[in-house]
Amino acid sequence: FYSDLRFVEHVDEQAVESMTKYISNRLLLPGDSVLDLCSSWTSHISRSRLEELKLKRVAGLGMNAKELEANNALTEWAVKDLNEDKNVKLPYDNESFDVVMCQLSVDYLIHPLEVMREASRVLKSGGKIAI
Repeated sequence: FYSDLRFVEHVDEQAVESMTKYISNRLLLPGDSVLDLCSSWTSHISRSRLEELKLKRVAGLGMNAKELEANNALTEWAVKDLNEDKNVKLPYDNESFDVVMCQLSVDYLIHPLEVMREASRVLKSGGKIAI
């Protein structure tokens, strides 16, 4: 399904702008470690805020290596199909992230509750999940 490159936004420009403002100005805090689940060529973090926030880590987990490579916000990335196995295991240690984001993609997950349980496992105590 997702072997073809899809360098497109899945929502209109106003939605992208609103999402980017929320993530960049309200969700993320300086020094956060961030997991972008179902990531692609953009994480919707404004370039200027990315520099200001000095995020420790922005890990992207997605289905297409070329798209992940093109995402300048990511400090690291991994390819994984979250629909392959109902007992999905994210390739990260417990309590690794301050924020887990899953933008515009939860509706593509076959087992969203299991994926969110895993997101909770890798989230630090007091961390935030943004869908």
